[in-house]
Amino acid sequence: MIGLILSRRTLATSYQVLKLLSNQSLISSTRNGSLQSFNYPSLKNSLVRTYSEQIKVEDVAVDFEYVKKAINNRNILIIDVREPNEIKEHGKIPNSINIPLGNVTPVLSTMPENEFAEQYNKPKPSDDTEIIFYCMIGKRSGMAQQNAINLGYKNAKNYLGSYTDWASKTQ
Repeated sequence: MIGLILSRRTLATSYQVLKLLSNQSLISSTRNGSLQSFNYPSLKNSLVRTYSEQIKVEDVAVDFEYVKKAINNRNILIIDVREPNEIKEHGKIPNSINIPLGNVTPVLSTMPENEFAEQYNKPKPSDDTEIIFYCMIGKRSGMAQQNAINLGYKNAKNYLGSYTDWASKTQ
């Protein structure tokens, strides 16, 4: 039996998780707007963990200098959450992988390790792996970061300036 409990704070920041789960007929809303959860035995290994602790911005936000050092660190995974056409048009941060925002939750939660490694040429991150998310200006990467935190990734960070900042400082 899978039970899913979401606080109001988590609910507001877990749109992608809810979207994924509602597509699996796990979640439906009732007339009063509350959520109902249903049993779905085949998803036993993809439980969604949520945390009610507040996270300090300085612990989860990074800047240009931090990312510049991170691109050469194999222990840090840098994820670009923009769409592939945006990357073709504008470019990307070296050594980053592309997982569009809508795919972040399913990839990080249910994709098998061997499939992740084959598709992205990097090992799938563990709960303790440092992950830096970026997009064009930092908004979508913030959503991806929150989704990763909700999945239990303890070292998810957001590059606040994102690609706009990167491009302005490297050209």
